[in-house]
Amino acid sequence: MLGIVTGLKSEAQLLRGLDLICISTGGRGHIARAKIERLAERGITGLVSFGIAGALSPELRAGDIVIAGKSISEGGEMWTAHQPWIDALLWSVAQPRSNGHRDDVPHHAAARRSEGHAGSMPTWSADREDASMPPHTPPVTPALGRGPSERQTPAAPWIPAQGRDDRRGGVRVGTILGMDRLLSSPQEKADAFARTGALAADMESHHVARAAAEHGLPFIAIRAISDDVNEALPAIMASFVDTEGRTKMSAVLAALILGRVSIGELLQAGRASKRAHQALLRCRGALAGLR
Repeated sequence: MLGIVTGLKSEAQLLRGLDLICISTGGRGHIARAKIERLAERGITGLVSFGIAGALSPELRAGDIVIAGKSISEGGEMWTAHQPWIDALLWSVAQPRSNGHRDDVPHHAAARRSEGHAGSMPTWSADREDASMPPHTPPVTPALGRGPSERQTPAAPWIPAQGRDDRRGGVRVGTILGMDRLLSSPQEKADAFARTGALAADMESHHVARAAAEHGLPFIAIRAISDDVNEALPAIMASFVDTEGRTKMSAVLAALILGRVSIGELLQAGRASKRAHQALLRCRGALAGLR
């Protein structure tokens, strides 16, 4: 059985009904490391980092999918993803269905789940190894992104990205940069792209890749873009999610009252995140077939 690591509970909900073990970390590095370690010790056959990410490449837009050929950390560590899984995901996700859609579930269901209204999930693991999924999970505000609070600044000049050019149907294979912090401005995104050539950044994949290497397990990262390189999101949004990946509505309301985030910013981020969640559903069938 595969172990799936997400940042948000809404991401895990997209995989409900599949024979998988899922954990969500809320984007906390130290918690992610401990949870992934416990997950790896449960006899799983491989590790998958699954969820949304921020674009570093100026070619990527909300809803594009990045499959990791490699995962790297800010400290320069690098891990290579399992090539058979890369090939299987790339083929499956990029192939249209006979009805013209790429999803393996109806679009009305895709929209409902991406908004956080799905009721149950695959086997759920919280801090306790045998914890079960609660009967209902509150909707997750899809406002989390890897974006900053400053005004937008021009993107850096184009630098060839690491990864093949087999971009079919909004799918790209390349490097994903794992970080334990949010990038604070569009300029930081551009600088990270210039420095690493990574296509996207998230807060889980490097922990997943490191644990997989330590336990001799194959790994892959599948990320859908929620914000492009020039998008700015208030950094306060990182505090809107708890350690289980659930929305802390009290934090959202406090930020609104104090003027640290606006309704418009939440709505814009929510639309982009919804599109990314729907794109992740394209990987559902392929994930179920990984062995």
